[in-house]
Parts: sequence; structure tokens; C-alpha cells
Amino acid sequence: MGNRNLEAANKGIILAIFVICALPIIGAWWLLQGSEKGETFATRNYGELIIPARPLGEATLETLESKKLAIEELREKWTLVVLGPAECNEICRQNLYETRQIRLATGKDMHRIQRLWVTNDLSFLDESGWLQEQHPDLIVASEEKGEEGFVNQFVLPDVPDPLMAQRVYIIDPIGNLVISYPPEETPEHMLKDLKRLLFVSQIG
Repeated sequence: MGNRNLEAANKGIILAIFVICALPIIGAWWLLQGSEKGETFATRNYGELIIPARPLGEATLETLESKKLAIEELREKWTLVVLGPAECNEICRQNLYETRQIRLATGKDMHRIQRLWVTNDLSFLDESGWLQEQHPDLIVASEEKGEEGFVNQFVLPDVPDPLMAQRVYIIDPIGNLVISYPPEETPEHMLKDLKRLLFVSQIG
């Protein structure tokens, strides 16, 4: 009798292990089938997910310090990207302020995050001491005149002109555009999304 009970218990344990191992695979398969059919799923993110994540192509920017910045150099960290005209109106300054505060609010993970402001005319910023004073960690860059190879990669169905839309984007450490936020999104929501990404991610 005792042996039968032990045998039944062992079978139960084996079955439980099998179910636990199979569930993630079944879940992934189910999500993949659904996404291929164009189905949408409820998620906990506040930003607009880029599905599938969009790998950014090669592009080279020029920084405010007149250095070349290849997009590959942004990898290995999570990048908060702000796009906007060099005049930097109220929306632009608010985006820069909020991304700065979001990075600071990640605490010990702050070193995993960098900020990039891509604008359209660096010469307009030559005398802008406020950038260094208020945003010493910010990478400021622009494409060469007439080039839009970088900015155009941020075009979305509802965002035909990313520079003028003044959105905030998140690029993952392997160079994928993953989330977009309209200017009216709250920094609290962006911070929650970013913290979740940092928590579950083994990269960056």
C-alpha cells in the first residue's frame, strides 16, 4: 500500500513539473498565433508598444560637441529619445525635464539609462548654456542637413512627422525601438514602464 502511495505521489510530481515547464511554451505559442492573426492583448504598459519591436538601421548623427555619433554607440543601455525642433518650445523643455527626472528616479539603475535629444539644427543651440546647466547628462545630436535617415525610423501610423510630434521613445540596449509616448503622457506612467523593462530585462 505504501509503495502504491509513493508511486502515485511521484507520478503527481512528474506531472506537475511537466505542466510547469510546458505552460510558458504554450503561452508563447498562443501569443505568437494571436499576433500573426492581428489580435491584440491586454498589457500593463502605458506607452504605445511598437509591435514588433523595430530594429533601428544604421545612421550617424552629429553631436553638439561636433562629434560623430553612430547609432551602434547607443547600444548596451536603455535610451530615452526626445525628438523636437531646436527652438525647444514648452513641450520640448517639458520632455527634457521629465526624462531627466525619470532617469534619476530609477535610482540604482540610473547607469543603465541614457538620454538623447535629436533635433534639427545644432547651430541654433550654440549659445544655449541652459542645456549644460540643466541637462549635463543629455546627448544632443542632429542629422546632417537634408538627412532624415534616423528620424524617419520613428515614423508611426499616427505620427508622420516625428520631429514635430515631439514624442518620447524608448530604445532597448540592442537597438530596437520598443515604446512611444505622446507629449501628454505622464512621467509617472513612463517611469513605471521603464522600471518594468529594467526589472524583467537581463540586458542593458
